[in-house]
Amino acid sequence: MASSNFKDDAKGATEHVEALEIEVSHLDGSMPHDAMVATFPEGGFKAWMAAFGGFLCFFITGVEYSFGIFLSYYSTNFLSENTLSQIGWIGSTTGFTHTTIGLLVGKLYDNGWIRYLILAGSVLHVFCFYMLSLCTTYWQVFLVQGIGFGIATGLIYQPALAITSQYFERRRAFAMGIVMSGGAVGGIIFPILLNNLIKLMGFKKAVLIAASFMLVCLTVANLVMRPRIHQQGNHLVIDKDLKLTDSTLGDRELVDTYKIDYKTFFDLPYVIAILGCFFVYMGITFPTQYITIYALTHGRISSSLQAYLLSITFAASAVGTPIWAWVADHAGVFNVMIVSVIISSGLLVSVLGATNDASLLVISILFGFVSSGFNAVLGPVVASLSNSILELGHRMGIAFFLMGIATLISLPSQGSLVGEQGHYVWWRPIFFVTLMVALGAISLILSRALLLKRQRIRKKFFEIVII
Repeated sequence: MASSNFKDDAKGATEHVEALEIEVSHLDGSMPHDAMVATFPEGGFKAWMAAFGGFLCFFITGVEYSFGIFLSYYSTNFLSENTLSQIGWIGSTTGFTHTTIGLLVGKLYDNGWIRYLILAGSVLHVFCFYMLSLCTTYWQVFLVQGIGFGIATGLIYQPALAITSQYFERRRAFAMGIVMSGGAVGGIIFPILLNNLIKLMGFKKAVLIAASFMLVCLTVANLVMRPRIHQQGNHLVIDKDLKLTDSTLGDRELVDTYKIDYKTFFDLPYVIAILGCFFVYMGITFPTQYITIYALTHGRISSSLQAYLLSITFAASAVGTPIWAWVADHAGVFNVMIVSVIISSGLLVSVLGATNDASLLVISILFGFVSSGFNAVLGPVVASLSNSILELGHRMGIAFFLMGIATLISLPSQGSLVGEQGHYVWWRPIFFVTLMVALGAISLILSRALLLKRQRIRKKFFEIVII
């Protein structure tokens, strides 16, 4: 009897060691296995439709990433009396609102409000863009674009990303990278679309046409996205092709059995990782927001290039996002994020040397491609620190809340360092954002090291127990 118990204990310890080996290998390549779901389709019609719907949702967020076009227009037209820092608060408030409501959105997502979140966000997004065409004062733009857009994007952003993760585990980074590349594609299309339409028809008609385009995209997204599993009261609503880790548990019993341990959300590797992302967000948005104005204030940069710099940057990002995501599935999501952030910090400081068309074009392309690695694996990194897809909404909510604070203070801080119109000083914000991104890289390296150390210590302990 004692021998049997010992064998059972040894078998359990061996299984635990194997699980830890999976976790350790994830940092170098594969994803850790989900604690609740036994099978993932890794493809198929429903899975790729979910990814396509997520792509369309992120495509619409390209408007937010294209704030540099609005910043340039506002500062030279009906908001010309306001400083760059004041106008920058509009864009930073959009990012802050969209990420900080993630705490609420994450909870609603985990409680089964997925379809309602995406539908409400879609309606609000289109409505606010139509209303923007009527705005004539700073506070009107601030309320509609800063707060309205932010809430709408926040309602869409996390559910679109999390639904896709329910269909993939081994290929999760690649699938989520495809979804996130939608933002980069939107960052290509919307600046060109708005820039040319504003010149041809004026601001009001340009915004109305863009809003109609959004309506079509978001309608399709709402029709094709379908979650595999979500909680509804005390029950799990489960897609018929989904198999659970323990098939003997009923729906109600399963939900009661699986309790989210919020204490694990604040373990040191997780905290340092999201703190690192906070620092990165403080600096990595600088080129997408200020590159157009930087080009306008440098006489040696041609006007033909100035109008397309933002779109060129996002084009490089659109190419880079799926490539980085594919690499992450083989080399590890943490590794890809760290490499991307380190190189991005070097490219940021090199902007100071961009004094002609060729140099600024090369830096824009390289930065767009390299920095896309950070965005491509942001969702998978948070997912990799989650015990199950059932707590993914909570995890993302906490992470995006902190990054929302970074977004809120980054643009105004950068704008104040640039200085007032006519007296711009560019070296100050460039050194600031470079320092922030470098601190982010150091934090991510430390988080990865702590995670590896902890997992290897646990593995060694259980090996000793077996012996």
